[in-house]
Amino acid sequence: MMNLFGQKPTHDPAVALRVKEWARELLGLGDDVAVTVMELNCAEEDCPDVETVVGVLEPGSQRKFKVLKPLAEVTRNDLAAAMRQSTPEENR
Repeated sequence: MMNLFGQKPTHDPAVALRVKEWARELLGLGDDVAVTVMELNCAEEDCPDVETVVGVLEPGSQRKFKVLKPLAEVTRNDLAAAMRQSTPEENR
């Protein structure tokens, strides 16, 4: 059988949880705010093959932060830098 969607990467759930905790810390979020962490193939020009996207879903707003690295390589400093560099247009 052909896999039309490609090989799905396997991740250590602890890595995604750690990145979520960093996002909560850096943004001062409570447990009632949904935070998602995804590793995605990046098709944009000047983008590495894989990027990590952190989404923050609050009532009435949503934000996303991109780190141009695979999830396993993301550091707290990478996430903090992505948050500082995000623009209002990215966070609609």
